[in-house]
Amino acid sequence: MNFLNSGEGYTLFKEAVRTDTYVDKTLMIDSLYRYVMSGSKYICVTRPRRFGKSVAANMIAAFFDKSTREQSSQLFEKCRLGRLRGEQEKIWSADPSGLEAGKLCWPSQGRLNVIRMNMIRMLNNKVRTYADFISKIEALMKDDLRQAYPDLVMESQYAIPDLLNKTGDSFVFVIDEWDAVFEESFMTQADKQNYLKFLRSLFKDTGYVCFAYMTGILPIAKYTSGSPLNMFREFSAFQDNQFYPYFGLSEEEIQELMQMKGITRPSMEELTLWYDGYLRSHDGKHMFNPESVSCALMDGRCESYWTGTGPMNEVRDSIRHNVMDLREDVVRMVGGETLPIRLSGFSAEKEKISTKDEILSSMVVYGFLSYFDGQLRIPNHELMLKFQEALSSQELGLRQTLEESGRLLRATLEQRDREVATLIEDLHTEKIPFFSYSDENSLACVVTIGYLAALDDYRINREDKAGKEYADFTFEPRNRKAVPIILELKVNRSVNHALRCIKEKEYIRRFLDYHNVLLVGINYSEKTKKHTCRTELIKPEDFLKTAQ
Repeated sequence: MNFLNSGEGYTLFKEAVRTDTYVDKTLMIDSLYRYVMSGSKYICVTRPRRFGKSVAANMIAAFFDKSTREQSSQLFEKCRLGRLRGEQEKIWSADPSGLEAGKLCWPSQGRLNVIRMNMIRMLNNKVRTYADFISKIEALMKDDLRQAYPDLVMESQYAIPDLLNKTGDSFVFVIDEWDAVFEESFMTQADKQNYLKFLRSLFKDTGYVCFAYMTGILPIAKYTSGSPLNMFREFSAFQDNQFYPYFGLSEEEIQELMQMKGITRPSMEELTLWYDGYLRSHDGKHMFNPESVSCALMDGRCESYWTGTGPMNEVRDSIRHNVMDLREDVVRMVGGETLPIRLSGFSAEKEKISTKDEILSSMVVYGFLSYFDGQLRIPNHELMLKFQEALSSQELGLRQTLEESGRLLRATLEQRDREVATLIEDLHTEKIPFFSYSDENSLACVVTIGYLAALDDYRINREDKAGKEYADFTFEPRNRKAVPIILELKVNRSVNHALRCIKEKEYIRRFLDYHNVLLVGINYSEKTKKHTCRTELIKPEDFLKTAQ
């Protein structure tokens, strides 16, 4: 079988369960079934890529698919959903109509016809037109029906919905990445409308649909000028009060996983800095990027995993649509500020987005920004690095600022302290005057923009764990022969105090395997409105002798 009761959902879900970083989300099935039995049988969940959509889709198919009933029953018994079974079976046995009255999922386990489609799988190198794509789906579906229902009359004029209706059975549809075909270059506007009509004919006003579960990245509104798929209830990054616990990882889930597997590196602090920062639309609780956390736990270190798995050009493309309106907002967020704004949802019903709100909304949907309760921000260090790259690639028309950033880096490395202070002062007062100093965080925002040119040669970490506490900035060289930098900021103190903090808190331990480390202290005086800088080149071995 290709789609119908293929058992592939079970196979893929079993593989996921056996990985060392699997987090049990099987209670979603109970939530989904209760929701369906309440009368809402058309469900579409949209989330950024690699946020657990496919694992959930495979899990749902595995649970209901009657071709793998015994195997999947044993698999789910060992999961969290299995712990509910005893309680649910008591209710069901006490009331023969428990399936309807109690909305219990277990009596339907392994008893339904499941049609599972992964639309990305349909887009191989043999699919070069929309006609190829839809013909392939229809041919495979007819082949399934021919095998499952040998007595079914397969007249050429019968469309797929006609044939499904003639079976007299009901079906669960699990459509993963339903919108993947829209990203193909061969798709015309007419093709997109025809695809929507195909899905509408498959689901709308049909008696054979038990329920339909679809996943995608962009909301349905992106592609529908009218209401071809208005039967679907959509749960997006902007609005999900039903299935929000099942996408992304909570801190508790990660800690439980680390404890269960005996994982100690990377630390929870590092994981939080790199991958936390997404906020659930329902209650504002924090979520971690599941793809990146999984990779970091397997590798034992934090890197840019999620942002390296697919095209990040959407960041630059979004900025290009409206550079002037977005420039200040993006610079502020790269500087570490949150942006107060009201976004009502993804408002890109038209093909091309252009207004600031539409662009920012799309960036939330793609997972590049985090939004909750009127506040927009770059969620974590992994995404911050990508936005810094977007700025350094001159997408925001900050070429002159970037050139001066190069001068600032050279002056720092050559320990020209007065020039460093002057360049930072000029950057603040002339290039980005919209940053008003109120605390060290404001100064850190200006410094972040000031050293963008360093991204070519350094990995810049803000609030980096080093020594006893967190250093304001560390510059880790990409070339081992370069000199690492530790930068400490102060407001209304002194540069000597900044350097003393670096030494007393032993931030130098971050770079013990380097020959030299450059310490940089920067202070801003609210009274004089002036910046001062002092640098000191130190050998880690000398620091260790002093520390002992």
